[in-house]
Amino acid sequence: MRVILFFIDGFGLGPAGADNPLSTTPTPCIDRLLGGRRLTSDSIGVSTEVATLYALDATLGVPGLPQSATGQTTLFTGQNAARVEGRHVSGFPTERLRKLLQQEGILKKILVSGKKPVFFNGYRPEFYTELAMGSRCFAATTLLNLYAGLPFHSFADMAAGRSLYSDITNEVLQEMGFEVPYVSPEAAGKTLAQKAADCDFLLFEYFLTDLVAHQQNRTKAAQCITLIDRFIGSIVAQLDLTETLFMLTSDHGNLEDLSTKNHTSNYVPCLLAGAGHRRPTSLLSLEDVSPLILRYLKE
Repeated sequence: MRVILFFIDGFGLGPAGADNPLSTTPTPCIDRLLGGRRLTSDSIGVSTEVATLYALDATLGVPGLPQSATGQTTLFTGQNAARVEGRHVSGFPTERLRKLLQQEGILKKILVSGKKPVFFNGYRPEFYTELAMGSRCFAATTLLNLYAGLPFHSFADMAAGRSLYSDITNEVLQEMGFEVPYVSPEAAGKTLAQKAADCDFLLFEYFLTDLVAHQQNRTKAAQCITLIDRFIGSIVAQLDLTETLFMLTSDHGNLEDLSTKNHTSNYVPCLLAGAGHRRPTSLLSLEDVSPLILRYLKE
């Protein structure tokens, strides 16, 4: 079996309402997967012929609001990083969390098992300078790839269809002054699906959701959701869902409640579409994601 993990930062499951753009922004592609239901807390447990929506606890049994560094480290290692650290950690992983990623990172485990993992995100030129200088200020996904000894993707890889920038469309890069072409969500989804056919596990990270939610920017939140929906629709349309499992999940809530700038303690979605989507019997928290992926990849 092949697995695709689409990781979306700050993307929780909240009740439908005016403050939840996931209930007010049209998402026809996700709705089709869920039999006409929206990606809200009201749809937890919905299962169709194509997909099942699970809910994951992101608080990890530790007081305080969930944060990115501990949430992502937990997702990508299967270990409760918040308990290891004794608190929720925002931003970049601490030394203790970096060690955990180095020892238990899922990309490294997949590689050691003889399978082929790919971290699909592309990087700006300045990243390689920071990497050469030994910077430790990297997100969990970057460290995950670094510790696995896997290559990082450049603009040349993006141009050749071997990678996508984290915003999917390159519009952020264009705003920064880089001369790169616009990529539609549909074209990006096709590119990702084609690459996934050449590997056993593909990870792609999107984090603008968390940024616009902290800003409480309702217009940009709706734009992000529309883009994500079109991207997912294109990916799923290209896949053989009898052989591939598509997963969508997050590290903590945020976008689903624009009444606050803060993260939330809401469950986060684990949307499974395709092969084996109804099979999990213990998918309850962020800790369960990596073990599930590793089990599927043994098949």
